[in-house]
Amino acid sequence: MTLTQLALLDLWRRPARSALTVVAIAIGIAAIVSLTSIAWGFEASWQRANDARGTDLIVTRRASENALPAAFRADAVQARLLAMPEVDQVAGLLSELLGVDEAPPMFVFGWAQGSFLWDHLVLRDGRWPRDDEEPAVVLGALAAELLHKQAGNDLVIEGTRFRVVGIFQSTALVENGAVLMSLAQAQRLNDKPGKVNILNVKLKPGAGEAGAARVRDAVKSSLPGYSAITSGQLVQQNALVRITKAMSAATILVAGLVGALGVFNTMLMSVSERTRAIGVLLAIGWRRGRVIRLVLIESAALSVLGGLLGVLLGVLGVTVLEHHAMLRGKIDGLFTGGLFASALGLALGLGLLGGLYPAWRASRLVPAAALRHE
Repeated sequence: MTLTQLALLDLWRRPARSALTVVAIAIGIAAIVSLTSIAWGFEASWQRANDARGTDLIVTRRASENALPAAFRADAVQARLLAMPEVDQVAGLLSELLGVDEAPPMFVFGWAQGSFLWDHLVLRDGRWPRDDEEPAVVLGALAAELLHKQAGNDLVIEGTRFRVVGIFQSTALVENGAVLMSLAQAQRLNDKPGKVNILNVKLKPGAGEAGAARVRDAVKSSLPGYSAITSGQLVQQNALVRITKAMSAATILVAGLVGALGVFNTMLMSVSERTRAIGVLLAIGWRRGRVIRLVLIESAALSVLGGLLGVLLGVLGVTVLEHHAMLRGKIDGLFTGGLFASALGLALGLGLLGGLYPAWRASRLVPAAALRHE
């Protein structure tokens, strides 16, 4: 019988304790996987949305870290941006989370009519709003499914009635789950005349990174209180992303402590119960290093099994949340091989850490004394 087979047999002989240790590790790993994937997915979804729109730079109020950037009057800022030689187009955007019919709050976007922001969308049914005066909206494919609406239906947003004139498809989940209208309509709906959350800046062909840097410097020097950043920087500043990442880091710490203590307790009890058996092994010639490896293999097996179960539970949990009525269209878990490898590596590390002292203690047993142990 190999050392690994012996270690697994020892674990099989204590099924209740082994199962509880595996479950404790799995719960911690599942929390880490789910929170991390949600944070990464949220960041990637907004990044895809901005990239698809053709946005090179985003102008917002400086240090805006809310879930949605604070609204500001756009006229003067937009005029200053258009005067910069590197800037080709500037399009305003107003985003809010609003109550739509009887559904949970949804993202409602107002985009400048006729701007480049609309170019990447694919119209699946109906038409686009005709102008700023028409009380019309178009729905992302997922939003239309959630609201059970199609072109020609009416839709009530915060007490105001709109006509659904079209259904569109986007490459970004956040847009597929949103309601889209003209910027002027969104400003009236939210009682924010002339205001936007974001100004999307499209640079002239060939401007490159040097042109983007000049625009950023110009905004910093000539528009106090505003900043020009990339879409990735905007998402990284987002409060929801930062909170989720902080929760993930805290979960890693807590799960690490719980997992390591769980393995430590299990292996320490195992060594105590097998004192005589370990004494026999030492008496017949086992080296102390071999005893250490036996205990560490057991702890590693527990932690890897817990890690695998945790990864599966994490994926399942995020999948359930993605399809929940309150969250559908708002989160999009991002799973990568790197995330799974890191989670399993963390689980293995916790197992080895928790088994280190019990393994050392087992190796220091004196055979004669161990054989007399009751």
